[in-house]
Amino acid sequence: MHDNEIQPFVGTAVRITMADGRILAGTLHAHGDQGHGHVHYAVVSDPIAKGGEPVVEMIHGSDQITDIVDASDDPAAVE
Repeated sequence: MHDNEIQPFVGTAVRITMADGRILAGTLHAHGDQGHGHVHYAVVSDPIAKGGEPVVEMIHGSDQITDIVDASDDPAAVE
């Protein structure tokens, strides 16, 4: 995918299919390219264990994402 396709989803609950076949769900965050030539994205999900830290999956560039959909109606995807 391209950054312009992903940008409208930043700050919302999403379900993302990664190029390696994994599916991630959580709130999408974005950080500028910081000289790397690509935007860094993060999907933040609820902690695995009650009281634990949120789970953060860093994504280095939009080419790692093959599909993204709104998941705001899925309580498991809302941070």
